[in-house]
Amino acid sequence: MISLIVCSKKGDISAQLKLNIENTIGVPYELIIIDNSKNEYSIFQAYNEGVERASFSFLCFMHEDILYHSNDWGKSVIQHLSNPETGLIGLAGSFYLLAIPAPWFKAKPYVKNQIQTDPTGVKSPKRYVIAEDKEVICVDGFWFCSRKDVFKQVSFDEQTFHNFHFYDLDISMQIHEKNYLIYVIADLIVEHSSGGTFNSQWLASAYRFYHKWEKQLPANIHPALKKKTLVNVKAFRDLLSVHKKNNYPISKETLKIGREKLGLNIVTAYLLFYIQYYFR
Repeated sequence: MISLIVCSKKGDISAQLKLNIENTIGVPYELIIIDNSKNEYSIFQAYNEGVERASFSFLCFMHEDILYHSNDWGKSVIQHLSNPETGLIGLAGSFYLLAIPAPWFKAKPYVKNQIQTDPTGVKSPKRYVIAEDKEVICVDGFWFCSRKDVFKQVSFDEQTFHNFHFYDLDISMQIHEKNYLIYVIADLIVEHSSGGTFNSQWLASAYRFYHKWEKQLPANIHPALKKKTLVNVKAFRDLLSVHKKNNYPISKETLKIGREKLGLNIVTAYLLFYIQYYFR
């Protein structure tokens, strides 16, 4: 009943995860593992390939560094997605997306229903719990589910994007634009063991996402935030920090976005800060 789609950099998922799925899903399923051990696919291409191969009506896109902590979670997925108005469910997401290139979790408040494990083992696992389902505008990519009929109207945009970033936000925006509801669900817990990577590929994808959806951003479904500008100064500062951390020059495009969205005075202040950094 559920097609589980994984883009695996190892070529196959672990025996532990296979057994974990078998013991917890509670419904018939198929595993569709896209072997990306030779880095032949972007995640957009891999997931599109997975959708093409899928035999079942319900689609679950998942990372390979997760473990399920809920029994019969497949029944929960089917129940949520049996509502024809619902197009996408996940376990972490935000009520709005900013009007500048930024990760979804820079748009606060956001919601999570997961266990986050530090892959280095230094930090203790963090458990995030919500009491009820929350309607959001986007979900995080470590785990999300949809239906095959929804994917007759949308697909992972492998023409615009070429790596492993923003596939989750882009497909969320596509599904949102088709007027489907998107939820972070409360009755399923998954453990996830990695975080995001903010490098040159992330920057390139961030700008591609921003330009693709510029007319729709900021995008918002939170009633209490309707009258706010939803342009986040801290998120722009964090964008500049990605440049600083990786020693990337601050592009004219970045400054243009900051000038248009935040105002010249703010951009000038940050520019002076980074001039001090580069010429210290």
